[in-house]
Amino acid sequence: MKQVRIFIADDHPIVRNGIKSIFSSNSSYTVVGEADDGLKALQGVSIHRPDIVILDITMPELDGILVTERIAREYPDTKVIILSMHQDRQYAVDAFRAGARAYILKGGDADEILLAVKKVMAGLIYASPPLADEIMIDFVDIIKGEQSPDPFGSLSLREREVLKLIAEGNTNRQVAEKLFLSVSTIKSYRVNIMKKLKVNDTAGLVKAAVLNKLVRLE
Repeated sequence: MKQVRIFIADDHPIVRNGIKSIFSSNSSYTVVGEADDGLKALQGVSIHRPDIVILDITMPELDGILVTERIAREYPDTKVIILSMHQDRQYAVDAFRAGARAYILKGGDADEILLAVKKVMAGLIYASPPLADEIMIDFVDIIKGEQSPDPFGSLSLREREVLKLIAEGNTNRQVAEKLFLSVSTIKSYRVNIMKKLKVNDTAGLVKAAVLNKLVRLE
């Protein structure tokens, strides 16, 4: 049986070491690389072409949602499993919409990580039980929203945060500093938001933010 090749991306060494220990005693799996930020994660996937990436959401340089989108688009044979501390179901919904195949909450046990890997390798999806039912409810809402002409519903939580800060007059650098992300990441978010909202400039972004009550005109 072919070994499942795993890549781990998390900015905390203790978390990476813990995940590696789960697979080290099982000959069915091999950890081919690791990274401590989003850009290194993308570079590692490009080099190693793993079967599975176990990825945190909150990371330096590029956050996990953007990394997931890039992997899903550029390396479709690599499947993403999000391992996150965020229990807000919207984070999980955003991750699945970006292309993740599983969403696991940190604090679970090793068996859950192995279960998620097995399900993903079998072509299935997986979410930690505390979130699974809530995510299904949200997916019904998403389907309804995607049938609506209003594109605002397609924005992720992070995209709404970025849009709000832009509409409040912050520069890309100021937004990056407030959200602890790189300027290049904020530029990527700005481009994605403009595409989703079908606007061409900052004035269009501000108008969308006002219409959707993210900000108020004084």
